[in-house]
Order: sequence, then structure tokens, then C-alpha cells
Amino acid sequence: MQFFKRRRTANAWQATPGGGFRLMRLFSIAGAVAIGAFSLVMALLLSRFIEARMLERDAALSRDFVQSVSNTQRVAQSMRTRGNLDSSNFVEFCTHLSAMPDVQRVNVYSTDRRVLWSSRPEIIGQQFGANEELDEALQGRLVIHTEAGPEKQDKAEHVLLPSRDKRYVENYVPVYDEARNELVGVVELYREPAALFDAIRSGRRLVWTGSALGGLCLFATLIWFVRRAEQQLREQRTQLIEADALAMVGEISAAVAHSIRNPLGSIRSTAELQHEILGDSDTAYADIVRNVDRVEHLVRTLLTWVRDPAERLGSADLNTALADAAARFGPELQAQSKPFRVELGQSLGAVAADPVLLAQVLNSLLANAVEATRSGDTVTLKAERLGARVHVTVGDTGVGIEPERLGEAFKPFQTGKPRGLGLGLALVRRFVQRIGGEVELTSEPGRGTQVQLRLPIHGG
Repeated sequence: MQFFKRRRTANAWQATPGGGFRLMRLFSIAGAVAIGAFSLVMALLLSRFIEARMLERDAALSRDFVQSVSNTQRVAQSMRTRGNLDSSNFVEFCTHLSAMPDVQRVNVYSTDRRVLWSSRPEIIGQQFGANEELDEALQGRLVIHTEAGPEKQDKAEHVLLPSRDKRYVENYVPVYDEARNELVGVVELYREPAALFDAIRSGRRLVWTGSALGGLCLFATLIWFVRRAEQQLREQRTQLIEADALAMVGEISAAVAHSIRNPLGSIRSTAELQHEILGDSDTAYADIVRNVDRVEHLVRTLLTWVRDPAERLGSADLNTALADAAARFGPELQAQSKPFRVELGQSLGAVAADPVLLAQVLNSLLANAVEATRSGDTVTLKAERLGARVHVTVGDTGVGIEPERLGEAFKPFQTGKPRGLGLGLALVRRFVQRIGGEVELTSEPGRGTQVQLRLPIHGG
């Protein structure tokens, strides 16, 4: 009773979809939120950084140009003393500034914030109110101020500007007397650099596209990694279930093996003796021997299943093992009017396995094929060597396996036979995995089943 109770518990665990913990679903939600937020923040920071650096570089070029023209025209003295502003040098200096690309307005300020010269003569000589950018530039710093559209702040010095609806840049450029290293004034450049803004927009698009693609790639990579981890967890869970089943088999096998084998031997001996002495019918004798052998087979399967996988497996010749299996099941299939096709290649080689265990595996597969077929159905045993592996296929044209049961076929105690233990295919998979091979099961209801073993050649 304890065995069946534990078995029901294991089956209930197996029936729970996903094991109760949805790793992929949780990670998909959390990962999408985290990676999306990270990509958004990085895109914002990078786009602002690119814009700031491009504006700074553009302003630095303007500063270098203004200072170079100031040094060439020698206008520092005129700006410092606010005298000789009608000289050809100062006029040429202002003309050069007005001719700079994308410049809409040029204002030249003295250190007392008065307009010494402007491309709009109406404001020459005026002194406007508070202007934080101008105050900062008068402290010797290059100032960059940009606004667009309705965000524009109206300032007194913006009067009579030619354009009010486009984005603009104001550069406040300090001008120094190179000889004295003294600040002599500030040049305000009101510009609409279309090429610069196009470059900034292109940079932003590139940053946002790169951030989006990078986030998607990161998310896809992590999803792949978590999917692999979830698959490994699922496999480990399956192994734990099998280990629990193995423990159950160990408990019952040790208890019943010796108790069953002795009575089985007595039953078989008695049947043989009675057949010889009393002359019982061959049919009754064959039934007794067949059923005794069947019970012996189940006991042997139990003991084989709990065998220590670390033990020395030895070497088994495939040609011999396959020929023995075909010889054993051939008469039985012939008696049941089931065609038996055997196609064995030459020099198949050997596998690193216990010969008894290999024979048990082949017997289990052929026994399944016998039980799954009716009179007239065909059973096939084929083997061929392909490189360093041998492909052994046991197939039939019997009833087949339903798709919903196909995934459970290799699990211990999963069987559709009323008198089976459900360890045959589990033993096959355990054997194949132990020697480093692969097993594939294909089936279609009403058309039969095929089990293919891909076994590595020992020393090949």
C-alpha cells in the first residue's frame, strides 16, 4: 500500500503543468520592464549628450573664429575703450561676424552690457535688462542657449528678429585682448544652423534605433538563456521523478525478487515433471512455462532497473545480441501469424554495455512490438552501421500510441498494458543514456510504432 501511495503522489506531481513555477512568464514580464526602462533612459541620456556635445563643438568653433578675427583686426582696444568704433578695422570685424553661416543677428556688447554694434542698427547703444546668459559670458565662459517654437523666451534684445517660429541657437562668445589676456566684450550670435540640427536629429534617430535594437537583442538573449535554464530545470525535475520511482523500485524489488524466484523455479520444475510423467498436454505445459517466464522477466526487469549505473558494463557484440533476439522471437511471431522482417548489417561492432542488459533491452522492445500487433501485422528488426554509431530500429504496424501518451512513454510506471509495469521503455532509455547513445520514439495510432536506438560503437 505504501508503494501505491507514493506512486500516486509522483504521478500527481508529474501532472502538474510547469511544476507550479512559471520561470519564463515571470522573467518575460520583469525582463521586458527592466530592459525597456534601461533602454529608454539610456536613449534619453545619449541623445541629450550627443546634442550637448555637438552644440558645444559648434560654439567652440564660433568662439575660435570670433577670437581669431578680433586678433587679426586688432579691435580689442576699441571694444575696451568704446572708442574708434567707426574705424575700418572694427567695421570689417563686424562684417566678418555678420557673414558667418546661418547667422541671423550679431550683437557686440561691451563689458558694461551696452550694445557697441548690432546687425540691427536700431539697438546700437542700448543697454537691456537682466540677461543671465550675457552675465555668465561676461565672466569669461562660453554660453550656449537654445530654444524652439512656443518655448522661446522673449528678451529685449530679440526685438526685430527676422524669424520667430524656428529653433535657434544663441552663442555668447567672450572676446579677449590677447596681449593683456583681458576680457573686452561679448559677441552674441543668433543662429539658425539647419545642418547642425539635421545632424542632431540624425544622431537622435540613430541612438533611439540602436537602443531599441540593443534592448531587443538583450531581451532575446536573456530569454534564450532563461529558456535553456528552464529546460534544464524541467529535465532535473524529470530526473528527480525518475529517482523517486527508482527508489520505489528498489524498495519492492529487494523484497519480492528472492521470494518470487524460488516459487517460480518450483512451479516450472513441477510443470516439466508433470509433463514428462503424466503426459499433460503441450498446450497446458506451454502456458505454464510462458507465464512463469513472463513473471521471471518482470522480476529481472525490476532488478535491472535498479542496477548501479556506475558499475562496469563490459562489451556486447551487436551482431550476436540481435541475432539471439531475432531467434528468440521469431518462432513466437510465426506462431501468431505475424510477419517478422530482420535486416541486420554485417560487422556492426560492439557497444560498451553488459550483454545481459543489452539482450534485456532488445527483448523489451520486441515484446512491446509483439503485444502491440495483431495477426497479420508486421514486426521489423533492422540494424545498420553509420560511421561511429549503429542504428537499431524495432518497428511494428500495430495499434500505435496516442499523441497525448507519446511524451509519457519513457517515464517509469507509465503503461497502457493492463498487466505491465511500465518499465520497459524506461529501461531502454536508461540503458541508451548510460552508454552515451540516443533513443527516438515515433508512433501513429493505427499505423504502428518505431523505436530507434543510436548506439556508439565501443572503441569506434
